[in-house]
Amino acid sequence: MSANSPLLLRAPADAARPARPRMLTALLAACAVAVALVAVAAPAGAVTTRRTATELAYSRAVMRVLNAERRAHHLPPVRYDARLRLSARRHNLAMARTNVMSHQVRGEANFARRIDQAGYHWTWAGENIAWNSVMTERGVVALERLMYNEKAPNNGHRLNILSRHYRNYGVDVYLDHAHHKVWLTTDFGHL
Repeated sequence: MSANSPLLLRAPADAARPARPRMLTALLAACAVAVALVAVAAPAGAVTTRRTATELAYSRAVMRVLNAERRAHHLPPVRYDARLRLSARRHNLAMARTNVMSHQVRGEANFARRIDQAGYHWTWAGENIAWNSVMTERGVVALERLMYNEKAPNNGHRLNILSRHYRNYGVDVYLDHAHHKVWLTTDFGHL
């Protein structure tokens, strides 16, 4: 806040109190107003979708690996879709909030409905989720590679990665410092 803020009040010249406490009171009042405005602007339960530069870099690393895995099987690359990434981000935040890895945490729609709610009206949809306590790019890429290297009959993640049905994907990485985990969600789709 600047020193010439209209919320700063001056004590009258004949006041016995020094101006400094009044300025502090005015500053605290201004902060309270600002907090109240933010609380009104951001309703309870609102979820931020902003990613850090590190999370973005880790997501891009996963995208490169995923498309390299597809290329090794002569499959076309899947293309990034912001709506799928938004769905993945919202899900990562829901999992982190509850500290539970699941395709549907309590109070959340199933993954297909979540993808729809993000504005991606799919004909095919899939989702891969994982977490790791190694909160580095290497740790996140290791998750993608583990899913790719799955063996039947427990190879659902691999089947999503190599599916011919999907044309788009959204990868999100969330660094959860509260639980010391990195969450990875990849949502796949075909319009």
